[in-house]
Amino acid sequence: MQNLLLYIKNNLTPTLAQILLQALKNSNNEKFFTFVLENIETICTWLNSSEFKNRYLSIKHPYPPLINPNFIEIDASRHCAELAWDLNLPLPKHYKFIYISPHGVGAAAFLRYLNQCCDVTCFASWVLPPDSKERYCINYMCLNDNTITQYAINISEINLPYFDKYLSLLDFNSKIICGVRDPIGILKHNWGRDWSKVLRNYPSEFNLTYDWRYYIDYLAHQNHKIKIDINELQQGVFIISYLLKYFNKDNVYYLDMEEIRQSKAFDTMNLLAINFNFTPPHKDKLDLFKIKEFRGYIRYLFPITLYANSKDINNTFYLNTPKNNKNFNIDKTSSIPIILDRKHINHEKIDIIQEIIKNDLCNDMGVYIDKNDFKQLEQNNL
Repeated sequence: MQNLLLYIKNNLTPTLAQILLQALKNSNNEKFFTFVLENIETICTWLNSSEFKNRYLSIKHPYPPLINPNFIEIDASRHCAELAWDLNLPLPKHYKFIYISPHGVGAAAFLRYLNQCCDVTCFASWVLPPDSKERYCINYMCLNDNTITQYAINISEINLPYFDKYLSLLDFNSKIICGVRDPIGILKHNWGRDWSKVLRNYPSEFNLTYDWRYYIDYLAHQNHKIKIDINELQQGVFIISYLLKYFNKDNVYYLDMEEIRQSKAFDTMNLLAINFNFTPPHKDKLDLFKIKEFRGYIRYLFPITLYANSKDINNTFYLNTPKNNKNFNIDKTSSIPIILDRKHINHEKIDIIQEIIKNDLCNDMGVYIDKNDFKQLEQNNL
């Protein structure tokens, strides 16, 4: 370590030395320390170059790369992703766009259209780890994965550790789709729902003996006290002005939530596909545009799986037999799994909901079962 510090002192100005030392201080990755030791000459040459001075030092970039990002061999491994984070390497630029989505602007529906209808891989930010490095690594690995041909990045909150660094490693000239909605509508969305439902405190698997009223109770709306937390709103709702400081405002496309409602969504996605160069929605997936994203709390309830077994028939729960003998040991090996879920494309199972009900709920949920298992049910042969 002493030799390293001496080399840095002899070959870098105090300003450049501070950039490297700060990066070392911020990391707890031993492989990064080893990389710096083994490549210190290359690092110092880059930091002393006129290109580094003109592109990063002159504009006081807060997280300049420690090596030239244009001349480094990379792959989709976790090792390379973590090393890239510590080296302050910008994310590869070939993502289609960044989707900024304050909570309440229809992001869940828009992301469904992208992922299921347009073949664009775009992870909802709220299901990703609440850590900037982890999100960077996920993006880095996906952008270097040759099997992912269309990729986009979603941002819907800003209260993450080292989020300033995360944003600084995105391309300033990225194309941006920014979801917007009238402020009153956003507040109604955020305050009018019982967000404790997302905890999903119920079993996701059940059998014929289960008291399914627990699911009904979960779906029932309970009046709750409105909690006004300005800081929470600033972290997840009113985030646009903060985020756009990191990007070229000339590249921002504002997408009104009204344009992705059921009646307009298909045409809107076609237009966006042209403007942002991704695959337009397939006509054979038109049914996915009929889904109403927030139909009560059903989107939080699903998926749940019923394991249908002939052994449970005599103890089936009915409203008039609430004290039936519950069988809490689900026999998965000899049961037929029937999955209740949001409507989606499923190439492995068939959707039989229209065999059960025939109303507009068929647009919002599916009942998925293996084709051979369905034949057994039709023959009443559990």
